[in-house]
Amino acid sequence: MKKYAIIGALVVSVLGTLFHFLGDWIPIILFPMNESIFEHMKLVLFPFLLYFFGSLPFLKANRMDVFSSFVSAILLSMGIIILSYYTYSGMLGWNVDAINIIIYYVAVLAGFILIYKKKTLFSFSNSVIFLLILFVFVVTFSYYPPNISFFKQK
Repeated sequence: MKKYAIIGALVVSVLGTLFHFLGDWIPIILFPMNESIFEHMKLVLFPFLLYFFGSLPFLKANRMDVFSSFVSAILLSMGIIILSYYTYSGMLGWNVDAINIIIYYVAVLAGFILIYKKKTLFSFSNSVIFLLILFVFVVTFSYYPPNISFFKQK
């Protein structure tokens, strides 16, 4: 599981970085459609899910437990990004791209530490429900964003 987590952290980091730039060229739901904090949550959600589903044939651990850990890791990583971004940019009064990038990689690493330790916040069935709700939320608010700062381009 250690190797799985290390490879996962690298793959998700690379995919997230790639997805950030693909959004400028290919406007689909997988990629950020603007520079809002909300849209950047896709850089966590979809790369994590792609890695999980792509690695299913190679998983030796209980897939339901690993899936629950992935959903928990997605939530943790998104939380770290949101809290860190608003904390530091609120203190400085502006945001710094280099800090945003570091926050992203730290959040991905924290998520994979959770996966490596097989920690989960939800049971399997609750993880499925949470992920479905999150997916509906992302799709809906990507096309119909509320008029609040979290959804507005920075």
